Amino acid sequence: MARTSELTTIRERNKRKRLAGWVLLYLLIILGFIFVMYWQTKRINTLNFASGVMQLTTSKTKYTVGDTVAYTLKNGLSQPITLVNSCPKEPLYVYSWTNNSWTRIHDTAKVSACSGEPKQQIIAPGGSYTQSLANWPNLFNKPGIYRIVGLASNYTALPYADFQVVAKPVPPAVQVQTRTQIIIQKVITPVYITVPSSGGGNGGGDN
Repeated sequence: MARTSELTTIRERNKRKRLAGWVLLYLLIILGFIFVMYWQTKRINTLNFASGVMQLTTSKTKYTVGDTVAYTLKNGLSQPITLVNSCPKEPLYVYSWTNNSWTRIHDTAKVSACSGEPKQQIIAPGGSYTQSLANWPNLFNKPGIYRIVGLASNYTALPYADFQVVAKPVPPAVQVQTRTQIIIQKVITPVYITVPSSGGGNGGGDN
């Protein structure tokens, strides 16, 4: 009986130890999760964003269908910014004003247009970067109002530029001049006049 009671006591003690071990493990997991969340929150709150303004402009405010649209990003920040080359996708966010709302549109460049281009473009403080959108001709192949939006690392704002694309002017109709030539022919109509014949001896003078 004494040995049976001792074995029961040992089992209960081991059971309590295992239970305490599981409780301790769960507590450590919960504390670790809380620490990670706190560290991430503190990191985000202390992240220093660049001060200044990044400007996005287009070469014109009005284009004709078929024109090449070009843009310039100017870095007015106090530190460099990095642009990621997403070719063959369009390098910026492009929107079209459709049904009273902005709708994002896409186009894909040819693979050959992406060869040799750097994966990133760094713009120094005070510098600028200009790029043509000629490799994405289907973005602006219809008349309308368009918006391009720029993205850069370590910058919270989204610079954008709006512009208009108009239809090609219709060439004036070619006027064909017709020349009317009036030909006047002079027609000579012969006129016949009867001339009386002279008298032969029948005239008879007085004897």
